Formats: sequence, structure tokens, C-alpha cells
Amino acid sequence: MLLASCLILGDSHADGTAAAVRAALGNRCTVVARAGIGSAAILDRTPAGSYGSAVISAGANDAGNPHLADNLNAIRGKLQVGKVVWLLPYDRRATAAIENVAKRWGDLVIDLAWARARRDGIHCQSYSWVARSISRAGYAGSVRVAFWTGLPSRSARAAEGGGLPRP
Repeated sequence: MLLASCLILGDSHADGTAAAVRAALGNRCTVVARAGIGSAAILDRTPAGSYGSAVISAGANDAGNPHLADNLNAIRGKLQVGKVVWLLPYDRRATAAIENVAKRWGDLVIDLAWARARRDGIHCQSYSWVARSISRAGYAGSVRVAFWTGLPSRSARAAEGGGLPRP
């Protein structure tokens, strides 16, 4: 089975991160992202295949969903991946569920609250620091894989040793 370099999966945060990874690193991970979708739709779009690493953003659009934790666990269970980092959204209602799933699977998290939000309070003004963080931690490989299907506890707050404290 082909082991693709990396996967970026999820909602608009995944889309923004993918664009920043391409701009900063000049590489292309497999990207399966669509703005505005919830965790159930992300689960439906989670690709089969093996990846060296994955960045997942899910839960920002359905933080109040009583099935969020189940959906997140199913997303993670569907992936054949070496290592995973989850993006924690600004909506704090979703972070506990995401952190619990990450802890269960031994995954890392990056808290988007470290980036200044746009006026909408939902999206980062810039995803460049996210791209640098995942790159430093080895979550965005150098192999070019072009596949675009959408539009726009162990926790690590940054890729360099130990992480940053939570705000």
C-alpha cells in the first residue's frame, strides 16, 4: 500500500492550513477539506489509504453536537497514519472532546487560540505559524502529492520541544 507523505483533513481551518503549508514549504499534502462542514461530513470524506502524518481540524462547526466525540473517534479510527496532530478551534466547547480523542490515540494538538482571530472570531488571521509548527514537528512531508477534493493526554502547543502553555 502506498504511504503518502501527509494528509490535511477537515474544515476551513484545514483548508487554511493546507494553503499555508503550500506557501511556506512548497509541498502538497493530500488535502480533503471543505469550509463549513461538521464532523459527520468529515468522517464521510475521510479517505482510505496510509499516510506518514495527518493534520485534522474537526469540531469547529458542530461544537454543540452530542455525537462530536464519537465522530472524532471514528475519524481517527478510520485513518492509517503514522502520527496525527489535531487543531483546536477557537470555540472552546469543542476542545475537550478533541483533546480527549487526541489523548486516547497518543496524538498531539495545536491550539489555534495562539493565533489572532479574524473579526469573525472563528478563523486565524494567518495560518503560517500553524504551517511552521506542523513542519517543525515533521507533520508535513516533502513528497509532493496533489489531490484536492474540497473548498474553502499528550498536547503540543507548538512543534518545538514541550509546547506552549494554554492561554
